[in-house]
Amino acid sequence: MRQQLSDQQHATVYQYRLTKRLVIKRELIQSHFIIIAIFLGFQLMAYGIQGLVAWFAGFAAIQLFHIVILLITFIRVEEATDRKWIWRINPPWIGFKPANDISLTLFRRVHRHLFWVGLCAIALLYPWIPASYMISLVSWHAWLIVPRLLLAFYFRKQPKEGVLRLQSFEASYYLI
Repeated sequence: MRQQLSDQQHATVYQYRLTKRLVIKRELIQSHFIIIAIFLGFQLMAYGIQGLVAWFAGFAAIQLFHIVILLITFIRVEEATDRKWIWRINPPWIGFKPANDISLTLFRRVHRHLFWVGLCAIALLYPWIPASYMISLVSWHAWLIVPRLLLAFYFRKQPKEGVLRLQSFEASYYLI
């Protein structure tokens, strides 16, 4: 038997209002993949088979870096631990992304940490790894994080109270 909403004492009602939507065109996603293909071609021409190995190893290492940095960020940013993050390979959100809606402020903070701490961690490895691996790590890190940083830049003028929803080919911003 269903109760009226006014009769439920612990009911939570969310009324979101869509304020801005960004539809990501297929051409943009294709150009994003062309960039990584050009990067692979450069690695193969400059370093041969070592470049190919560095290309694959760089992707795996950056995914590992990102999960470690996200977990460390979640320790520092208390609200982030309440959210579930998943690994996806759906373009343009390749890598770890929020499984549900996330506040825009939290999204910006987490990805800002991810970008800068990731670059610093890669820079710390500079004296000990070959150039092909260094180029691979920096390129993969930038390639994976740039779509999210551009998204944060696109929604920069929106009020901080809203939530961001990432879907396959669009990002929507809702005000509560």
